[in-house]
Amino acid sequence: MASQNYPSSADLPLEDMTPFEKIIYRSKQQPLVPLGCLGTCVAVAMAAKGVRTGNARSAQKWFRWRVGLQGLTIVALLAGSIYFDKTFREGKTEQELAIEKARMRERLWIEELERRDEEMKERQRRAELARKRKEDAEASKGD
Repeated sequence: MASQNYPSSADLPLEDMTPFEKIIYRSKQQPLVPLGCLGTCVAVAMAAKGVRTGNARSAQKWFRWRVGLQGLTIVALLAGSIYFDKTFREGKTEQELAIEKARMRERLWIEELERRDEEMKERQRRAELARKRKEDAEASKGD
C-alpha cells in the first residue's frame, strides 16, 4: 500500500548511473540536504576539536549547532520528499507525453495544411481576377 502512495526509487533513471552520478542527481533534486549534511559534519568536527583542546564552551556551542543543523537537514529532507511526491503524482508517464506530443504535431500539421489551403485559394482568386482583367483589357482593345 505504501508503494502506491510514494514513488519508488526504481521509477527513476538510476540503473545506468555510477554512484557519483547518483549523488549528483539526488543533490540536484534536494540541494538543501547535502548542504545540511556538510554543515553537520563541520559542526561535529569543530565540536571534536573543542573537546580535544579542552575548550568545553566551544565544544558545547558546536554540539548545539550540530543538533540544529541535523534538525534543519531532516526538515529539508521531508519537505523535498513531499515536493517530489507531489510532482511525481502530477507528472505524466513517457507514453502519455508521447501521445500528447503526437497530438500536438497532428494539430500543428492540420493548421499548416489549412494555412496552405487558404494560400492556394487566395492565389486562385488572384489568378482569376488577373484573367478577368486581361480579358477585359483585350475586349476593350477589340472595340
